[in-house]
Amino acid sequence: MPEKRDIERRDSVRFPVSIKLSVSDLYRQDYSGIHNLDTPIEVENISESGLCFVTEGIFPIGYYFDAALAFDGSEQKNAIFTTVKIVRSTAIDPTHYRYGCHFTTTPEHIEDYLT
Repeated sequence: MPEKRDIERRDSVRFPVSIKLSVSDLYRQDYSGIHNLDTPIEVENISESGLCFVTEGIFPIGYYFDAALAFDGSEQKNAIFTTVKIVRSTAIDPTHYRYGCHFTTTPEHIEDYLT
């Protein structure tokens, strides 16, 4: 039987979601960064190790941002807060880009939402 990595080629199984986020600040490990972006993004899928999103914004690889993930229309106070690192980028069309991100640490209770 093939392993999960042979089928999906990912460390974790991805689950489709529809979460809207707004990114206003990107930063590097030295905390220099790009500020006041206010670029809306739509999360396409999520796993225990990261997420994938689409946006019109052009974000540099290797930068981080803080995210509040509110699942299933839950209130912001019930959101999962985490920091993600942008690790890959692909142009979808001339105005949209898909980004792959890794969580810097696994968000607490993320597995409760991934079923």
